[in-house]
Amino acid sequence: MPEIIDFISQNIIFIIAFMFLAICVLFVVSVVAIVQIFVMRKKYKNIANFNFEDGKLDEKFKEFFEKSNQIDEKYDSMSKAVMDLNDNMDKCIQKVSIIRYNPFDEEGGNLCFAVALLDNENNGIILNGIHSRSGSYTYAKPIDTGVSEYILSYEEKQALNMAVDKTNISDETKETIKQIRERYENEVLPKRNKRRSGLKKHSKASL
Repeated sequence: MPEIIDFISQNIIFIIAFMFLAICVLFVVSVVAIVQIFVMRKKYKNIANFNFEDGKLDEKFKEFFEKSNQIDEKYDSMSKAVMDLNDNMDKCIQKVSIIRYNPFDEEGGNLCFAVALLDNENNGIILNGIHSRSGSYTYAKPIDTGVSEYILSYEEKQALNMAVDKTNISDETKETIKQIRERYENEVLPKRNKRRSGLKKHSKASL
């Protein structure tokens, strides 16, 4: 014990200097922390009109999360609607082409025609209207994925090729629909199935 007292008495100046330095460091750290607290408090006030007394920040955060959930639900519903519309549009007539021609050595305009009517998957029909002095006739040939089981005339092939080459949906739109479908199948459907299974378990337990 006397040795410790002697050590302190001999190094009292260094000990006091060290303690003073430590106090200064703690003071600087405290000042920095206080400044950061005031800065954060100011940011909270600017964002949510923060007030310690009425607790508006909690209400704002609660309102934000509620709106965020509502937006997610609306987005999920819109995604389903977009996919349904896209699937229905694929089955609608989207590609149309027409070829007018005159197969006869007669005077007059090209009154005969070949019309191709295809959906997005190149399914549809080809109409061939032939007009002559003896009368007018119209023939229809089905098209399945761009191919007909019936022999096509030169003009019908022209109309079919022109229609198949047409596209009404851009690559960017296709990519967007693909992303919407992947998100819906990977995130939305699993949540709905989980929620439905939970409701079924609850209903069985109540019975």
